[in-house]
Amino acid sequence: MQNFAIADHVVCRQTNTDLRMLFDRQKGVMYELNETASSVVAILERSATTAEQISEELSEEFDAPRDEIRASVDEMLSDFENAGLVIRQ
Repeated sequence: MQNFAIADHVVCRQTNTDLRMLFDRQKGVMYELNETASSVVAILERSATTAEQISEELSEEFDAPRDEIRASVDEMLSDFENAGLVIRQ
């Protein structure tokens, strides 16, 4: 399994509402994240990890079926990767 990590040119900031914002320094674009995306980024801020590990951690935080969480994580990581915000290691 491949690990995902936040790209070096991306800066993460936590807001006063405990959500996160990502700033892509290469593109000059700021992304405001929802609760789920903020949780994914918080996990990635600690260390590079797999989609499976992220899903497992989120299943302890959110009351949703594990397969739905995994599908959401896969989609989110794909979107983040396509935007250049995360990389595979």
